[in-house]
Amino acid sequence: MTRIVVGTDSAETSEKICDYLRSRIDGEDEVHVLNSLHGGNDEEMVADGQQALSVFRERLGGEFDVETVQNTDASDPAHDILTAADELDADEIAIGLTQKRSPAQKVLFGSNTQSVLMQTRHPVVGVPLRKSK
Repeated sequence: MTRIVVGTDSAETSEKICDYLRSRIDGEDEVHVLNSLHGGNDEEMVADGQQALSVFRERLGGEFDVETVQNTDASDPAHDILTAADELDADEIAIGLTQKRSPAQKVLFGSNTQSVLMQTRHPVVGVPLRKSK
C-alpha cells in the first residue's frame, strides 16, 4: 500500500493531479488531499477549495480510498502539506507545478512548491499544470 499526500488549490490543479494519480495508484493505496487557505476564511476561497477537493471525491472516490481536508485557519499551505505527510508517514507528496510568477518573484516571496521541496524527507512529484509546447 502506498500513502500519497496531495496539496491542491484549484479544480484545475485537482484535475491534473487526478490524471497523474490514475496512472499511479491501485485499490490498495490511500490518497489524502489537502486544501489549505493561506488567506483564511474568505467565502470565495473556501468555495474554490471545496470545489478543488470535490474533484478528487468525484474522480477517484468510487475506486480508491480518498480522504479530503480543508484547512481554513489561515495557515501556511506548505507547512500543512509537510505536517500531513509526516503525520501520515506518506510515501509520496504530489503537488501541482505552475509558472505563474517570475523567477525573481519566487526568490523574493518563496513558493509553496519550493518550501515543500526544500523541507521534506518524502519523495515529491510535481505535476505540470501547463501543457508542453
